[in-house]
Amino acid sequence: MKKVNLKISFLLALGAILSVLLTACIPGFGGDSAYKDIEGYSEVTNAKKLYTELDSGHFYMQDNSAGEITAEFLFKYREDGKLTYFYMSAEGDTTVYEYHNGSEINRKNKGDAQWQFVAQGSEEYYVYDRKNRHPYTNEGVISMNAYAVTDSIVEETDSGKKITFYYNADEFKEAMAELGILKSFECSVWLDKSGYCYRLDQKGVFDSEGQESVSDYSMFIEDMNGIEGDIKKPEV
Repeated sequence: MKKVNLKISFLLALGAILSVLLTACIPGFGGDSAYKDIEGYSEVTNAKKLYTELDSGHFYMQDNSAGEITAEFLFKYREDGKLTYFYMSAEGDTTVYEYHNGSEINRKNKGDAQWQFVAQGSEEYYVYDRKNRHPYTNEGVISMNAYAVTDSIVEETDSGKKITFYYNADEFKEAMAELGILKSFECSVWLDKSGYCYRLDQKGVFDSEGQESVSDYSMFIEDMNGIEGDIKKPEV
């Protein structure tokens, strides 16, 4: 069975720009104080913290242009603090799955007849908890590279707030060059009345040899602290 590097493939499933926001967070000088005047900054900073404090949750990433789910992550911490989860990543014709019950890992590619078992003590084994975090339990899931924000708008909604950040596209042009010239990028973070993020939209507009293209993805976070029982290995 072909081995898949899940730490790489989870980024591929996110969509071009959001991958950059997760992996290329460049800190600004002065910490939070440098960005305190960005409208909505403090609310999103708080939402990031709230996300890392969740005991369980479920999120998925959607390519809005194609209407396809490109990533899914269902997680819950055990009583001993170990993370259990099911993860799916889809990129082109490749779909990979990983299930971790906190003690052993099972991996599978779409089309394989059986799961690949990874036991404790093997070179490929790893385990996550709140200190050694899975990438999808980090604050970066709720992306906000404040250093590149040029403007923002906060709107009240029936559920809470929608905070839209507008970015300096020049900050990401080099990283996104393979998709064309990034002309504009914006990201909207949706918060409920308790301050939790339940949705994030990102949209980038590119120019490739005179043709306009759009990267349009959304992430949804559900079942926050609402997953009952153990996470089971699904039939896939």
